[in-house]
Amino acid sequence: MKKARLTFLKLAVAAAIATCVSVGSASAQSLKATFNLPYEVSWGKAVLQPGPYAITFDNIHGPALVRTGTGRGVALLTPNSVGLAMKDQPSALLITRTETGHVVRYLNIREADMTFVYKPFTKSERRLIGQVDVTEAVPILMAQK
Repeated sequence: MKKARLTFLKLAVAAAIATCVSVGSASAQSLKATFNLPYEVSWGKAVLQPGPYAITFDNIHGPALVRTGTGRGVALLTPNSVGLAMKDQPSALLITRTETGHVVRYLNIREADMTFVYKPFTKSERRLIGQVDVTEAVPILMAQK
């Protein structure tokens, strides 16, 4: 009787572990995309030079790794927030020109129905955007699964 209880307990623990592992891997979503910057941009605390890049999210709620075209990691970026994709915008980096240069505001990925917010607009910037088209879209290419 004692041996049967011990075997049952082992099976129950194994089933619980297997369930946790499968739920964890199902909720983790990996995203990969490439893009080509035509000019220098500030993105979070990083400054990226013109050229080809790749961005990888191992988990949509964690930081993204940005690599150069040669594969060298140059930035680890954490969004301020994550929301649904902006349907009126393409899959792209949405960049604005400021007095000090170009700034990445959003990464919109329509294929994954997600927008990563890096530097949201202030109230005064939102008013300005209503008057002038100051947002540029740098297209991204999603990696094939």
